[in-house]
Amino acid sequence: MKALVYCLVLTGIVACGPPDSASTGVATDVSAAAGEAVKNISNGEHKSMDVSEEACAMLEDGVVSELFGVNPAQVTYKRSIPVKRAGHVLCSAMWDFDDKTEREAAYNESIQEWGRGKATGKKDPMPKPPRLSANVSITLMNSQFDSAEHAVADLESSVAYLEKGITVTVGGKEYEKKTEFGDWIDGVGDKAIFTDKGELLVAYNGSRFAVNVAVSDDPGMDREQAIVLAGHLMENF
Repeated sequence: MKALVYCLVLTGIVACGPPDSASTGVATDVSAAAGEAVKNISNGEHKSMDVSEEACAMLEDGVVSELFGVNPAQVTYKRSIPVKRAGHVLCSAMWDFDDKTEREAAYNESIQEWGRGKATGKKDPMPKPPRLSANVSITLMNSQFDSAEHAVADLESSVAYLEKGITVTVGGKEYEKKTEFGDWIDGVGDKAIFTDKGELLVAYNGSRFAVNVAVSDDPGMDREQAIVLAGHLMENF
């Protein structure tokens, strides 16, 4: 299968920032236009690209049932409409939790109790809706790096760029978007890191990819599963 670069999309913004040559030592042309590209993407000005139909097959070819123990008949797959904004395809797999009905009933009961309390003057916060389904996704870009070092440099620069924050103009108003990251993770690809939203970004063998796993109520377990899924993807390119 054709090698692809995988880049994370954060609230409509592709996580591929301009390189920090001082920290990476790699030529600054790795993503020299990335800063401008981020602005264009945020404003909906990025032109569409063709992305291989083979890419999503990595998620759709049995890996979900294999890794997460779910009946294949229960899984719904979805692909983003290719690439009108960011040159990417988002592939996701979704399935309902086994206790979905019980979760809905418990939530409805808590809402009723909250409403009764509100009527008597209580100011408790409104209960948050429960998670009713599991979701696993990967985001794919139709690009390649010249080397593993360039892929790592691009990931490092993305993190540095998005940590500083970018300003996006929407409807004439400016908004600052910042992303927080954890520590660099040893033993996952050539370099890897989690965002504060639980997406795992990986540079490996001259490629980049991102995965998001939300299959439980335990963020720590979801992150462990994301690393397992990343390992599976790396076995296939």
